[in-house]
Amino acid sequence: MRPEDLKGRLYVRRLEGPPTRVTNPFVLISGLPGSGKTTLARRLAPALDLPLIDKDDILDRLFAAKGTGGPSWRRTLSRESDAMLETEAAAAAGGAVLVSFWRLPGMPADSGTPTDWLASLSEWIVNIECVCDPAIAADRFLRRSRHPGHLDGGVSADEVLASIRRVAGLGSLEIGRRVRVDTSREPVLEDVVRDVREAFARSRPGGRVT
Repeated sequence: MRPEDLKGRLYVRRLEGPPTRVTNPFVLISGLPGSGKTTLARRLAPALDLPLIDKDDILDRLFAAKGTGGPSWRRTLSRESDAMLETEAAAAAGGAVLVSFWRLPGMPADSGTPTDWLASLSEWIVNIECVCDPAIAADRFLRRSRHPGHLDGGVSADEVLASIRRVAGLGSLEIGRRVRVDTSREPVLEDVVRDVREAFARSRPGGRVT
């Protein structure tokens, strides 16, 4: 099988036999708010020939359909979008790239997307952790433009930085085989794709990337 025949598809070559296609692969994109999760995911998903399911996109659709409000209303729609993200992911029989600000141990129960369902999606899960300094993430968070329903303008720069630093102290999402990607600058897409493929290969005894 020629390398160009594998473009956009995920295969694992075992010690014996032909390459085995990775079935139902899920790539989780995790990291701090403002760390570049969505930016990376929008480049990565087509390169892996996987659909992109982004919690913020779902939330934006809910804002458009149901309107915006104060913090309580935003939390209500955020929890609804979490449930919709889970439903859409479960329906993605061929796998997907999933993006959200995932709930970590130590976070409030009403903050972040729950993760208890992720491991049941597939036996093939890779977790890309977007890594950058909290100050860089905070600066990006303050400069990005999102739907007004997110209420991003209601917090100060100091509050954003303090919040992101607290999250940084909680550790990483511990689901799937983790690939750390430096997003303090734009990552090289080919390198990320290679690392994802290698991570899927390491997920099976005797597996190696083809």
